[in-house]
Order: sequence, then C-alpha cells, then structure tokens
Amino acid sequence: MVLIIGGAWQGKLSWAIKEYGLQPEEIWDLEQGYCTGYRCYTHLEALTRRGDTAPFPPDAIVIAREIGGGVVPLNADERLWRERHGVLVQALAAQAQRVVRIFCGLPEVLK
Repeated sequence: MVLIIGGAWQGKLSWAIKEYGLQPEEIWDLEQGYCTGYRCYTHLEALTRRGDTAPFPPDAIVIAREIGGGVVPLNADERLWRERHGVLVQALAAQAQRVVRIFCGLPEVLK
C-alpha cells in the first residue's frame, strides 16, 4: 500500500496521478462510500467522518487529508472524528510500504 497525506488543496491526487500513471477509472472517491476494485482511494477523511473503516487492498494507493493540525474544535464530535481519523492513518502508515506527504505539490517521502 501507498499512503499519501497532506493538507487540503496541496496536490495529493494530482501528484498520485502523475507518479503512478493513474487513469480516472482507477480512482474511487470515498465521499461516495466504500467500494472495492479500485487502485486508488481518495478522501479517506470522508470515510472516517462516517465512522466507517474499510480494508484496502495491499497494492492500493490511499489519499488522506491531514485534519489534525489546526485549531482544536469545541465540538466533541469533531474532536472524536479527528481522533478516529488519526488512529486510522497511523494504522495505514504502519502497514504501508510507502508513505508520502505532499506540501505545495512537492513530495516528502516519510517511509
């Protein structure tokens, strides 16, 4: 698995498309729910917001927005969502062969 993380609008998907030669039909947006059979899954934060988890194939490319670096929300549900998302991202990073952070469209290889 490859895990790509970064803030909103930092070029994560654009970089993945270029780096891995992804075609539109290989990319699934998790805002639509979970679905199997895709090479790349984007918007992991939408999955964790719903409280869902999903098994990703070992060769998947998973793209996750960093959501824990800003102001801590007053709303308890928002804090729980950030924690749930962070726990899942840590688990995916532990099993990923490669973890890349994208900032300003530039890759920083973490693993």
